[in-house]
Amino acid sequence: MKTTGIRLFSSIFILVGGSIIFFGLKTLKTASDSTQWPTVAGTVTSSSVISKSGDKGGVTYEAEVLYEYHAGGQTQLSNKVAYGGYGSSNPSNAQNAVNRYPKGKRVTVHYSPNDPTKAVLEPGISTKTFFLPGFGSVFFLAGCAIFYFAPKMNQRQTTPEVPSATTPDPKIG
Repeated sequence: MKTTGIRLFSSIFILVGGSIIFFGLKTLKTASDSTQWPTVAGTVTSSSVISKSGDKGGVTYEAEVLYEYHAGGQTQLSNKVAYGGYGSSNPSNAQNAVNRYPKGKRVTVHYSPNDPTKAVLEPGISTKTFFLPGFGSVFFLAGCAIFYFAPKMNQRQTTPEVPSATTPDPKIG
């Protein structure tokens, strides 16, 4: 692969990784801010484990917990349990959230004072919140490494070895 192709390929990794890092850090900031948001009482209106089938036959399970609350002068509806709560191949994670928030349960809802439609039941940063920035960092760093090292490795492979002038040729007597 020519240097231009390698650089283009690695640039895609850098851009994708950088975008994932950006959205992950934005989520981390929102999760951190959510601990300072005002709270109101709310009610869980539905709670279930949903499954999604992937293209390659894998299944991902997510907790779908819908709740309503009154904020900003209106009744709001949201489904965010916690920041960083992504699906898992293990249904017990989703089932645990459904068990914590059964239909009809009264809950404390933390909502954004700037946007009352944005709400969460479990505010703050958890270990799951670091998934996107970590995943994005892997792509970003891999892209940087390919961008920097691959052209140098390619150059070494295509440069013919030239005999040194100081090394005597054993065929010459």
